[in-house]
Amino acid sequence: MEEARSLLQKYLPEKAVDDIVKLLFTHRDLILRITRERQSKLGDYKKINTHQHRISINHNLNPYQFLITLLHEMAHYLAYKKHGAKIKPHGREWKNEFKDLLRRYLHPDIFPVEILDQLTKYAQNPKASTAGDGALYLALSQYDKTKNPELKYIFQLKKGEKFQLKNGQSFQLMEKRRTRYKCQNLNNRKIYLIHQNAEVLPLK
Repeated sequence: MEEARSLLQKYLPEKAVDDIVKLLFTHRDLILRITRERQSKLGDYKKINTHQHRISINHNLNPYQFLITLLHEMAHYLAYKKHGAKIKPHGREWKNEFKDLLRRYLHPDIFPVEILDQLTKYAQNPKASTAGDGALYLALSQYDKTKNPELKYIFQLKKGEKFQLKNGQSFQLMEKRRTRYKCQNLNNRKIYLIHQNAEVLPLK
């Protein structure tokens, strides 16, 4: 247990470490793996076989995002254990487990107030990804160590502003469509829908 505590201190908010270690050791059939960065996901849950389950979390997340992602995946595990494989991945059973877990950690000793305020609202009806909640995603991103200070989220731009994506493509912002923004590519003039939490470089 001390070895696990020493490892998790590198990734979690200090005040959450002891409780998370106890939670993990309560479930002996669950393996936690800390992995390389994956662009498509922050973490995942997988049933390995009849006797083992695995959660993996990207190593490069800030402590608050790491904790939320760990609880998100732990909720998948608990929902599976209680209800089996036929439930929806982010259905009612998962939401109930995730809400219960989140509420245990909604404390100013664990989360900064700007994250805590948004996370408390998010916990009332959790989405499949924190990226689906713009305000929470923005609050969490302020604690990313490697964030380029010139980057902004597309939802921070005004209609008509021009920007560049990480792939080098340049666009002009048009209008919002639910969780995505309608944008015109400045090279081929085609219209694309870009997610509201995409990080972009504003063009002068």
